Amino acid sequence: MKKIRLLVSMLFLLMLGCSAVDNVPSGYRLNSDANSGVLLASVSYSGSYAEHSMLFREVGSTKWKKLKVGAQHTLLPPGMLEWDIEKPGLRGQVFAVELPAGEYEFASWYVGSGVSSTGPVNLFSIRFDIVAGHAVYAGNFHFVKEISRAVIFARFNVQLANEFERDAPLISQKFSALNLEYVDNNVARTESISRLGGGGATKVTIPMPVPVNY
Repeated sequence: MKKIRLLVSMLFLLMLGCSAVDNVPSGYRLNSDANSGVLLASVSYSGSYAEHSMLFREVGSTKWKKLKVGAQHTLLPPGMLEWDIEKPGLRGQVFAVELPAGEYEFASWYVGSGVSSTGPVNLFSIRFDIVAGHAVYAGNFHFVKEISRAVIFARFNVQLANEFERDAPLISQKFSALNLEYVDNNVARTESISRLGGGGATKVTIPMPVPVNY
């Protein structure tokens, strides 16, 4: 129980001040004179609709950002939303995010559905470099729900794979001005990785009633 409480506390602290990043405009062009580059990636999931997010930060920083698909609290069924990646049992989005030049790492993940939220047992480090005027493809992060018992326990297998051949046309369609001819593929020579951060620790938040003065 002590370990579970520590995991939940870590997850809560990570999500404090963790903001979802915005994609570049559809007409964005890479600029070699700017001190920034572009992160390309995709996040997808199999299973029920929820928020699925990959958390990253600049190496050595305590400020987290996230690539987010779905929503933790929503009344919209997934069929009413537009997805870049959509097949039977599979949904996801592609991302193109401008970042200052530097060294970054994906180091955590988050799943939120209603009152429950799940994160990894351990932090990890998938590093990538942002080079001024360049784009780097960090891969596809895919969430698979393996175990779910009501809202009190869930376990996810979060996988990293090279899906550049699938994602590149989707990125080009969504961000038509990006030149993908010279993209650095961060996972071109990497075997697919499973169970990023191990299993998951589920936190359930019960809404508390607010007293009303009569």
